Amino acid sequence: MSAPWWQQTTAAALLGTERREPPALPHDLGVTARPDSTPETALLDAAALGGALLRAALPARPAGDLPEPAAPDATPLAPPAAVQLLGLLVSQPPVAARLRPLALERWLRVAADRGVRVPARALPRLLALVTQQAELRAATRPVVGERGRWLAGLRPDWRWVLDDEPAPAARAPLSPDDWRALPAAARADALPADDPDLLEAALDDRSDKVRRRALALLDAAPGSARAARMAERLRALLAPTGRLRRGLEVALPTEPDAAGVRDGLTRTRGGSQRERWLELISAGAPLSVWTDATGKDAAHTWPLITQPAARAGVLRAIRARGDVAWATAAAADSPDLLAYLPAAEQDAAALRLLRTTKAAAGVAAVVRHVAAPWSPALSAAVVDILRHTAPAAGSAALALPTLAAGLHPSVRPAVSAWARTESRWGSLPADLDQYLSFLPAITEAFR
Repeated sequence: MSAPWWQQTTAAALLGTERREPPALPHDLGVTARPDSTPETALLDAAALGGALLRAALPARPAGDLPEPAAPDATPLAPPAAVQLLGLLVSQPPVAARLRPLALERWLRVAADRGVRVPARALPRLLALVTQQAELRAATRPVVGERGRWLAGLRPDWRWVLDDEPAPAARAPLSPDDWRALPAAARADALPADDPDLLEAALDDRSDKVRRRALALLDAAPGSARAARMAERLRALLAPTGRLRRGLEVALPTEPDAAGVRDGLTRTRGGSQRERWLELISAGAPLSVWTDATGKDAAHTWPLITQPAARAGVLRAIRARGDVAWATAAAADSPDLLAYLPAAEQDAAALRLLRTTKAAAGVAAVVRHVAAPWSPALSAAVVDILRHTAPAAGSAALALPTLAAGLHPSVRPAVSAWARTESRWGSLPADLDQYLSFLPAITEAFR
């Protein structure tokens, strides 16, 4: 369909056939006009043809050569029942609006696992929807087939179908001289996390941004020279306490010397400077300094660290280095550390934390950091707590996508009972029940 032809058709529709004669149907489409058509029926035929082409995602284009036809596709089509479900998800989703992306992603993943593709007639609406929901693009690419890729080549806004997921750009290592020649902003961005010597040199850079970036990267490098200096400072502040030396006292540092200032122990406005320095020292020193001081492992050492600034610094070190043993030890006090545990350990750790909470806010603080889907045991614990508590302010809106993605299908009976008896959570239990009820239909449709 050429742009001039469609413009003439729309002009005739706007002005009326008495003032503007509708154009003849394009010959290149192989459509023959009625021999006895009036101007009115010719306009209706042209509008119907153009509308069908637009719904098929064939945009108006300048007159010229037709595109090459799509390549043959040997990939089998999705079963009719699955295609019907896809149509519902795209046009009339049988789940809550906020859960449609999750349900649609499930359909797309199952289709990819089965090695089938979306039929041509369903492609335009699917691609139009996913263009607006970028989080679904990776799941969509494998199932559009040759026809989908051909169609995407005709639409600039659908080019994402043809693009692979962007891989992190490989950065060529820079020599110290080349790095120093860069502008300050570029020097900060170009600092490599795996070059402790260059990071050490960056502590003397004239740019504050470069120095701060180097300090942040060195916090994640417990084997660096700066970490060794921080370890020396921290050891001087630690002392066992108690008759059996089972406690740990943490003193506040004094005014740092020039070397300490170089390592980041600078002054800021407001707050206790000495507590801030303790936090920075704790964040930069190896975590082994603490276990060496107590003679115990991380699980037994963390409870002995009671000084707030020291605890804050240790938590920063755990996050910077992703230390699993320390993350496990401190997760009860900082549930975000669950994200640093191996997936196989997250559920069990989260379940231990949930045994100590009976509040919806506590559940949300825990499960948002656990990879989905969750185990049956964790799912059951989450539903049991939520059924017997009132939602915290705003927790219902936050919880729905997280719960839908995480809950194991085995808890659907409990969710159904919750939906029948609960009013404090609004539509959340019913929306979850509806979603969990719909998921088996996706699997069944592909059989």
